[in-house]
Amino acid sequence: MNPARLLACGLLLLGAACGASPTAPELAGQWGGPEANLTLARSGGTIEYSCAEGTVDPSWTLSAGGQWRATGQHYTGGGPVPPGGHPPHPAAYAGTVRGDELTFTVTLTDLDQILGPYTVTRGQSSNLIVCL
Repeated sequence: MNPARLLACGLLLLGAACGASPTAPELAGQWGGPEANLTLARSGGTIEYSCAEGTVDPSWTLSAGGQWRATGQHYTGGGPVPPGGHPPHPAAYAGTVRGDELTFTVTLTDLDQILGPYTVTRGQSSNLIVCL
C-alpha cells in the first residue's frame, strides 16, 4: 500500500476512535425480563417494574468492560396515592452487559435502598403486574 493511502486510512481510523461517544449505541433499544422492561436511547430512557417505574438520564455510560452506569428517577406505584402522586426518588443504576443480557440494580440514593438485581434481554419485552 502506498504511504499516502496508508496515512489516509490511519487518519480515518483515528477520527472514528476520537469521535466515539461514552454512551455505546449498541446498548440502545428495548430490553425485557420477568421483572423489568428497559427502553434506552442516547436521549435517556425508561424502566418499568412491577408496581414501579423510572427514568434514565441521557448521561448513561457503558464502559469497554461492559459496566453500565446511569442516574435518573424512580417512582413507586400502587397503594394509596398521596395528593400530587408518589414523590420521585433519585436513582443510581449500575449493571453489567454480557452479550444480549443486562443485569442491573437500582439504588434509591435518598433512601439508601437497593432494588434488584434485575436481568433483561435485548429485544424482549414482558407484561408486568400493574399495582392498583
